[in-house]
Amino acid sequence: MLCNSKKAGSVPPITDELSMWMSDSQWSVVEPLSKIPAFANFAKDMEKNSDEWKDWCSLDQPESVTMPGDWSHKLGDFQKLLIIKALKPERLTSALSKFVEKSMGKEYINQEPFDASKMMTETSQSTPVFFTLFSGYSPSKEIEAIADQYGNTLQNGKLTIISMGQGQEKPAEAILDKYMEEGGWVFLDNVHLMKGWLPTLERKLEVAAENGHMAFRCFLSAEPIAGNPHAKIVPESILQGCIKISNEPPSDMKSNLRRAFGAFNQELFDKFEEPKKQTAFKSILFGLCFYHSLLLGRKKFGVGIGTGTGSGLGFCRGYSFNMSDLTTCADVLYNYIVANQEVPWDDLRYMFGEVFYGGWITDAMDRRCCVTYLEVLFRPELLPDGNSSPNMELAPGFRAPYPTDYASLKNYIETALPTESPVMYGLHPNAEISLLTAEREILFGTISEISGDDGGSGGGSKGSDVVQRDLERFMQMLPDALDMIDIESRVKSKTPYVICALQEAARLNNLFAVMRKSMDELQLGLEGALNMSAEMEALSAGIASNSVPALWMSQVSTRIQEVYSLSAWYADILKREEQLKIWTKGDLSLPTSVWLPGLFNPKAFITAVMQTYARTNKLPLDVMKFMTDVTTKVDPSQIPEAPSEGAYVHGLCIEGARWDKASGSLRDSIPGELHTPMPVIWVKPVTADKFTLKSFYACPVYTNMQRANVYSPMVSTFTLRTKEAPHKWVLGSVALLLQDDLSA
Repeated sequence: MLCNSKKAGSVPPITDELSMWMSDSQWSVVEPLSKIPAFANFAKDMEKNSDEWKDWCSLDQPESVTMPGDWSHKLGDFQKLLIIKALKPERLTSALSKFVEKSMGKEYINQEPFDASKMMTETSQSTPVFFTLFSGYSPSKEIEAIADQYGNTLQNGKLTIISMGQGQEKPAEAILDKYMEEGGWVFLDNVHLMKGWLPTLERKLEVAAENGHMAFRCFLSAEPIAGNPHAKIVPESILQGCIKISNEPPSDMKSNLRRAFGAFNQELFDKFEEPKKQTAFKSILFGLCFYHSLLLGRKKFGVGIGTGTGSGLGFCRGYSFNMSDLTTCADVLYNYIVANQEVPWDDLRYMFGEVFYGGWITDAMDRRCCVTYLEVLFRPELLPDGNSSPNMELAPGFRAPYPTDYASLKNYIETALPTESPVMYGLHPNAEISLLTAEREILFGTISEISGDDGGSGGGSKGSDVVQRDLERFMQMLPDALDMIDIESRVKSKTPYVICALQEAARLNNLFAVMRKSMDELQLGLEGALNMSAEMEALSAGIASNSVPALWMSQVSTRIQEVYSLSAWYADILKREEQLKIWTKGDLSLPTSVWLPGLFNPKAFITAVMQTYARTNKLPLDVMKFMTDVTTKVDPSQIPEAPSEGAYVHGLCIEGARWDKASGSLRDSIPGELHTPMPVIWVKPVTADKFTLKSFYACPVYTNMQRANVYSPMVSTFTLRTKEAPHKWVLGSVALLLQDDLSA
């Protein structure tokens, strides 16, 4: 977990016995917790009963088990949450659910199924219904079915559905006026696309509330964030006056597979006259439903864009896969089976992965993942061997069924599908920890956001005197700008490495200038010499809450923009400056090993590696590639000198797997270890004819856990040696990260 306000030296060192299993971040919360009267001697008790606490922390669901000693009896339910937060932060959301259920009732945890009739008893001409849209979900059919029960249909003109967009303002206004006077139902879909028109809708609904026909009903729908988490699209008065429906689709495999297979019936199977073709169709259709469910369920493990502090372990970007994709693919499958004597596997994989589902996908690594699922699932082994069941598993513990009748296959979903786990999706079990951690960060981020933060110059979490003290400390820590005139005077030849160093130094100086100017202005503002501007207030609030001010973040578009705490961000800046001072001394020779996360533009450095080799060997750049060899050296100081070709880089960590130094290859992660540091890596330039991925996994390198988000595109692709099939690591979302968000 993050300890944002921890000061160096404020927490006594962890004891040797506890350090065997407890992290420093856990100890930084446990020790101060002992200062609270209810937790007196808690830290000492942990030291005394270290083995018992270690066993408790190693449990999958410790929140459901009695704590060691008599702490379960001494503490209240809320106080127990503090221990969960300190020792098992990833289980906090589950523990909170149990706490709310016990304190307030099951109805606050278990969502009731959507009941249209109950909804209609609460609505009126003055109370619209607002549907939140999710990927693959539209309430149009539900509204049509409800309206039909009340005698309002598209045919009799008492129901109108308008998909909002450019040019739909006048038709929407006309039908609203008509139904407000005569009675009728109108559904305005995707109103988030009409930001400029929504004030008009707001006034129309106000008129309807006062003078509208008793039979007038208005239904609205909009996406939850409309592509921008900070955009306030729908007016507050509309949201406050509506009944809000959030009928989110399920995320578990069984529910998704049940819904997917439920879209078909026995009549579809009976269309085939040839038993062989019918068997092939049923087997592949079941596999297609499973594939559809994998893509929907995988998203819960993280989508890089639009998830705040979440992770991109599931997908780098969000995609609106829906039932239309599935049914269209089923139609294509039917036509291919009818037209061919043998199953055209390659054609099916291409149509499913590149045309239909692939039509949504914009990220190369996401496309690779979806195509890999198809390569693993859609192969001849999916079909039965005579009267025997297929000789393959769709997922660990879930064998492809023998294709009998529709009812039997539907029952197979209910009886044979294993318990939900990340392994079903090809991910490591640690992915569940990442999921729970991301949920916790989003939960507390939301709580912090809606609670407000008035930490500026007044009464926030810190008073102005404390902000003043911290500001002075940050000003003293800020180094002087690098002397670019002196540096450039020592340049003998502008090699790619030298150009990279000059660009990095210029960016750092620009950041320092912005930081110094803003802190000087805030200093004058706190002293009363200047009026406090919005930027000064934001900087003061950032220092008060130990979060990076937006002005400083805007100067950096790579790794350090995503670090959570200001103290960690500042330490990163200082370390970055240290590396550049070493790099730019003398004749600007390349450091023995480059701290890759410390570069503003790490992608440019990788390009410089290939450019240097190409120039030395008089080769065109377009024939250049590079491969990476992981060395046995963990500490870069153990590297005696820079390589004759290429460069050494360090500071990366790996997610989804681990690097085994003994075998020099990728291996499964150790349970509980989400990110493990990588040894020094040799970036070795090669020509295209010598580049190979045989026995290698093409591992993407990302800035942080959010992976390919707006601010942090993919840096590069490193080749990591593997003794197992590369598709295992593809489906496991194995990636190298420049930033270990969990320790930031």
